[in-house]
Amino acid sequence: MRKTLSITPMIVIFILTMAMSSVAADYPTRPITLINPQSPGGAIDMQSRAFASVAEKYLGQPVVVVNKPGASGMIGGLAGAQAAPDGYTLTVCSGSLTIVIEWEIANGRKPPFTLQQDFLPLGSFTFGPLLFVVPYDSSWKTLGDLINDARAKPGYYAYCSGGLYSSSHLPIELFARAAGLKFRHVPQKGGGPCLSAVLGKHVDFGTQYPGPSLPLVESNRLRALANTGGKRLKAIPEVPSIKELGIDAEYYGWVGILAPKKTPTPIVDRLREVVGKVAEDKSFISAIEKTGDEVHFMGSNELAKYWEYESEKIGRLLAELVKEASKK
Repeated sequence: MRKTLSITPMIVIFILTMAMSSVAADYPTRPITLINPQSPGGAIDMQSRAFASVAEKYLGQPVVVVNKPGASGMIGGLAGAQAAPDGYTLTVCSGSLTIVIEWEIANGRKPPFTLQQDFLPLGSFTFGPLLFVVPYDSSWKTLGDLINDARAKPGYYAYCSGGLYSSSHLPIELFARAAGLKFRHVPQKGGGPCLSAVLGKHVDFGTQYPGPSLPLVESNRLRALANTGGKRLKAIPEVPSIKELGIDAEYYGWVGILAPKKTPTPIVDRLREVVGKVAEDKSFISAIEKTGDEVHFMGSNELAKYWEYESEKIGRLLAELVKEASKK
């Protein structure tokens, strides 16, 4: 009689572990695609390309940024979530994806993907505030001036953002609620048009990221009244944060890297190590600081915890906005 070969579960686990270790040892053997769900030229795109250029040094393969904008980031985010979990397609993530996911939920719809269920966090490398900006010759010299006038004329003053329910709209909603103020919102089609609207005095103020805002502040075309964070930015230390002004409405833009959920653990570990190395790289730090932002590294566990916090905070705000809109 022919004997049947018996393979125990422990042997199977050993074989799979050795195979995965072999894959990780060889990884990567070809270029890596980095999907950016936002348009070219923006702050997130600038940071993505800075990351890609430095990450190549540690991975030994090209890292190619591919922009897939549309549907407020849903198109690129979905492409990243559905990519093969082999480490060769990664996704740039920011708070913008949290917003669009929570917006779907606030409207009673099931989002096509979520950060927690469809991605693995590799780490984030920036975590910074936006700037409140006004025309340089505005009568508002401080955020206190803006607040005093807004309290005297509720709903009179207008602000712009890069789009309805965008990452430059929600910070002002948080600020307005915390300070007991009412404004008129004039959404624009992106951060650039919003800054143009402030420059042209079509609105009274707006919020945008430091990258595109600082050159206009430094050239005395705009004035920065405050940032939306908890401390002052190194690039513009004379401008206070809203936290130090006593306003409980902190908001941060962050940029990180994600992998599809089922990416093998050895590859994920390698990528997490690389993200950490890039965040410590002097050339990367220099590139980020040139945009007016600062490197702030969050490892995978810290980033996952921040996802939960941000999702709850943004979800609650969007639910309020949806409820308010239904009453109009």
